[in-house]
Amino acid sequence: MTLFRLIKSFISKPRKMKSNNILNSLIRKNQKLGTVVLATFGMAIGYFILFIALQLYFDLTITLNKDKGLFQKDFIVINKKISLLNTVKFIDTGFSNDEISLMQKQNFVEKVGLITSNKFKVGAFTDGNADIPPFYAEMFFESVPDEFMDIQSSDWQWDSLSSFIPIVIPRDYLKLYNFGFAQSQNLPQISEEIAGKALADFIIEGNGKKIRMKGRIIGFTDRINSILVPEDFMNWANHHLGRIQESKQPSRLIMVCKDPATPELIGFLNEHNYEANTQQTKSSRLNTLLQIILGMVSVIGILIIALALIIFIVSFKLMIARAQETINKLFLIGYHYLSLAKKYIFLYSILIALVYAISLSAVVLAKSYLNVIFKEIGYPLSEGLNIWVIELSIILSILLFILNGVSILRQFKKQAS
Repeated sequence: MTLFRLIKSFISKPRKMKSNNILNSLIRKNQKLGTVVLATFGMAIGYFILFIALQLYFDLTITLNKDKGLFQKDFIVINKKISLLNTVKFIDTGFSNDEISLMQKQNFVEKVGLITSNKFKVGAFTDGNADIPPFYAEMFFESVPDEFMDIQSSDWQWDSLSSFIPIVIPRDYLKLYNFGFAQSQNLPQISEEIAGKALADFIIEGNGKKIRMKGRIIGFTDRINSILVPEDFMNWANHHLGRIQESKQPSRLIMVCKDPATPELIGFLNEHNYEANTQQTKSSRLNTLLQIILGMVSVIGILIIALALIIFIVSFKLMIARAQETINKLFLIGYHYLSLAKKYIFLYSILIALVYAISLSAVVLAKSYLNVIFKEIGYPLSEGLNIWVIELSIILSILLFILNGVSILRQFKKQAS
């Protein structure tokens, strides 16, 4: 009922202008302007630090997720280290089922996929024409489960009725050709679009069989340094053309790590004599570092807001305590404590609104300035404030208003009793 009566007193007209003047004079007479200004300024700084940190986190997460190498899950390709014993075939480089199962049980591993190699011979060739001389080159294929691929293409599928083999190659391979081989041999450079339109001839053979098929590059990968074909094709070709005597254990695995920056991963690899491309963990370390920095900034902002709230509560308590004699006289002549409390709460609501307006305006201006900087380095931020920042700022303002409002009510109620 107390809260209802307070709300009702806020929206009702004062019975006498004189009573309002007395209360306003009471507040002005007993308030320490410097303390209130300091608390307001401190809370505005806290608001700004907290919400610019949150805004930057949301913006950078959205922006960097658009870049294929950043802020995505880390896919790490793992293999066993090669030694002299592997060369003379005393030790197999394949992963057994027990080794794969042990890897999947590690707390830093989200999932593990098998990289399947071809067990048959692969050759790419051209019959030659007036522009292109005939050539033949031996190649290799590998496949991984579709969930580990970083391409989205409707052509990434194969069955026995398909007119060509879909192929994905590392983007670095094309760069090596364009900026290495092509320039040294005075050959034309090839874009990804042109490479994707050309059909190549392949001969796959094994078990006394030889099949001629067409292949086409349908995409480029930054994740796996290998020439990839769909699993359906690899399983079919290995079944019909693969060398039966060859080990079926995968020699390479692809792992999705929850946190590739953890020392546990490095320790696990060293303990089992595995190796991986540690360059693939750089994006995760960047992500972790950014989260830590923004998290620390957010904590600082929260602490400043908490300190400012304490200053507000103490300031208003002191204002009320200094006016205790006058307040007691007002109680004696018939004023209800809610009528007195609402004046202080109204003053606090104005200060909260002022803090909200100043801090959010500062966040907008700071973001505009930062957007110019990020555009220059190729990562433009999104326009406007993130909806989560706006909602959280409103919720925080309401919460702070309630906390100090309840504190003021309790103090006036205590004095009235």
